[in-house]
Amino acid sequence: MPSYLTRHIFRRILANEPILHGDCLRRQAYSTTRRSRQNPLRSLGHNGARNIARQQHRGFLNFGMFGAKKSKAKEANIDPGIEDMMQLAKLQRMRARLPPPEDIQDALRLFMRHKKKKKQAMSDTQAELALGALRFLHESSLNGLDSGAGGHKYLTELEIFCLAKVLSWSKTSPSLAHLEFLKYLIAITPELSKDVFRSLNYYCVGMLAHLGRSIEARQITIDLERDHFDFEVKGPVASDDGRSDRVIITGNRDDPIPDMWIQVLNGFVVEDDEPRALETLRLVRERAWFKQQEFRIASAMLRLSIKRSRLDDIRSWFAQLWRSCQLRGLDHKTAEAMGVDLHRVLQWCLEHEEFEFGHQAVRQATTGIPPKGVWDAIFVWAAGTGKGADEIGRMFGVMEKTNEEIPDPEQWRLPDVVTINKLVAYATSKSDPYLAERFIALGQSKGIGPDAHTYQLQMEYRLKINDVDGALIAYKNLQSMDTSSDQDLPTVNRLIVALCNGKRHDFDTIMNVAMDLSDRRARFEPETVSTLALLHLHRDEIHDVVDLLNTHAYHYSAADRGQIKDAILAFCLDPSTPTSRSWDAYLVLYKIFEETPREPRTDIMKNFFSRQRPDMAVNVFQEMRKHTRTDTMPTVDTYVAAFLGSARLRDLESLEVIHNQLKLDFNIDVNTYLTNALIIAYTACGQPRKAINFWNDIVSSKEGPTFNSIHIALRACEKAPFGDLKAKELWERLRKMDVDLDQSMWASYAAALAGNGDNELAFKTIEEAEVNNELEVDAFLLGSLHDGGQSDSKQVEIEEWAKDKYPAVWEELEKFGYDVDADSDRKRFRIDRTVRP
Repeated sequence: MPSYLTRHIFRRILANEPILHGDCLRRQAYSTTRRSRQNPLRSLGHNGARNIARQQHRGFLNFGMFGAKKSKAKEANIDPGIEDMMQLAKLQRMRARLPPPEDIQDALRLFMRHKKKKKQAMSDTQAELALGALRFLHESSLNGLDSGAGGHKYLTELEIFCLAKVLSWSKTSPSLAHLEFLKYLIAITPELSKDVFRSLNYYCVGMLAHLGRSIEARQITIDLERDHFDFEVKGPVASDDGRSDRVIITGNRDDPIPDMWIQVLNGFVVEDDEPRALETLRLVRERAWFKQQEFRIASAMLRLSIKRSRLDDIRSWFAQLWRSCQLRGLDHKTAEAMGVDLHRVLQWCLEHEEFEFGHQAVRQATTGIPPKGVWDAIFVWAAGTGKGADEIGRMFGVMEKTNEEIPDPEQWRLPDVVTINKLVAYATSKSDPYLAERFIALGQSKGIGPDAHTYQLQMEYRLKINDVDGALIAYKNLQSMDTSSDQDLPTVNRLIVALCNGKRHDFDTIMNVAMDLSDRRARFEPETVSTLALLHLHRDEIHDVVDLLNTHAYHYSAADRGQIKDAILAFCLDPSTPTSRSWDAYLVLYKIFEETPREPRTDIMKNFFSRQRPDMAVNVFQEMRKHTRTDTMPTVDTYVAAFLGSARLRDLESLEVIHNQLKLDFNIDVNTYLTNALIIAYTACGQPRKAINFWNDIVSSKEGPTFNSIHIALRACEKAPFGDLKAKELWERLRKMDVDLDQSMWASYAAALAGNGDNELAFKTIEEAEVNNELEVDAFLLGSLHDGGQSDSKQVEIEEWAKDKYPAVWEELEKFGYDVDADSDRKRFRIDRTVRP
């Protein structure tokens, strides 16, 4: 029993918590205070203020039940299963006891099913957590911690396929985390069926191509083609590592290999790697399915030629593209792709003023009965060559005349809202809002009313010319349209940012637009979230900031979260931000952005020291100290920054708290640099005798003192009672060791003697050293000696001696000017006597 009480008492003392008797009437109030300290966002008090404990009482009637409800922060909107994976990652960092594999298995399945149901892509942070969970499950199975025989037994083949499918939704913006997850999934599931295995590799190839690793994607395709399938080629298949094998190919219409080769080719095009693209083209031509994919291959090579701006190659590949299009037949997908490629060619012609080839391409495209997408590209080309809305309207009539040759009315080529929108998009790209309005009017004259995309484009070009009011009107028109495709979301997000940055529109207007997006459960872009967060912080609405971030921040990638975090961090560190708001911003970072690394947190700590709030700075430091991430825990540099911050404010309480943390920190190896900072801090905080004691630690250490250490020790001797004795001892030792003593070292020693009232010895030391040519008396030495003077009378004595012995140097010193110390009312010349660790 006594041992239990001892542990209980010491734990309470270390945690700075009250020791309460079990029957104390105030225990509930203290318990509430404790909980609010543990989670600073529960109380969300300014300036780190603690709740005041109130005595427990019960009234006859609880009239407080009719009062206004206290606002509570929303729970974090985290995808199902992610929280368990986050806890697993935290326990692994702490090397603590890990949860049962079955719990992580359930969490991973729950997360996968949620993503599949919502058809949402996985962010890179979620991919890292899911990969950690999968590794844990696999390693648990290998170590016999569960009944499964292998890692893939945790998931069925269908679940693995679904997991890979979810990963594939991120292929337009994949990260290394997505790729690593997919590769690990392939590596631990070698016994899967052929269909699942090749699907995983298909997704992997696409991801590699998007990440700029097309060489690796090509090698996987070659290996997969050779090892798992029977395809016939005209010659040997050359792999990237120099191997050459003949592979027998049978044409399988559902086979993913052709698509994988096309992805590889597109990857080299995006990377602008012409030699490897041509090499891949040669390999593709050896495949029996080449003719079936000729249109897609020609499209890829046409894009490469456009990037390279080679007119002859563009001519050649466009002709081949058109020829393959005619041979293939114009299904809807091909017609749409043809329109896109023609648009690319014509836009290149406009940019490079190749009008002759552009007209030639248009003539070639209009032979026969061109599809609607081709006509749309031609209309945009006409706008680019200077034709106005009226002339393009007459071109509509030319297109409509071709319908006489089409018996099926459903296949007729008619201008529609897509046509108008492409024209408006072109005008917007040229920053010509007048032309855009003319095109909209042209559509209305043809009975083509605007749709959601039209109003979106209208918003875009009005925002482009900073017409926020006009964009707001277009947005109100947009609200009456069908926005289920969410195509307008990026533009509406930009509108919110423009409203916030414009400073002209009231808060309710901004919130109405934001709430419309929220009601649609739409995605808020990171810039939108950061802008709204700053708006709420400026209005002291920290609850709204937390609600906003809890709703959106956990669905972003690491880069997107970093963008929001940097915006709030900049607000926190801005000197013009009031201290209370700066503290609120820190609370948000602490609660929502746990991954904030050491350097920004150190900057925040320094920020509060500069605001003369050491209590807040210490709070920031302690949160770093309690963190489980190695990139967040304090290092020697962090401790030094904290000690110097306390020294500048001469705040002994914060210094002692941080020093006590250092004593308990087994991750820190105390070195001379850190001990120097300790001496500086204790000297500045009025504890020079304690500071001098650390000098012995430096001397006895393996590293030993530096020149800065000597200056710092002499500065402590200058402030300490009887410090001249220690200074003399140190000086004699330096002289015996024949240490090269420069001007600044003589100045520090002379100031240490004067600081203890021994002016005579200081004068004698300087005069003898000058006679022996060991120093040259300058303004810095006399200024240091004067600053070290113990009292006004001692400073007068030093001044008289200096004027008598070195009048010219003293005049030079007086040119620096002086200030009067607020504490001692003594003169301090404006010379830089700063010592650094």
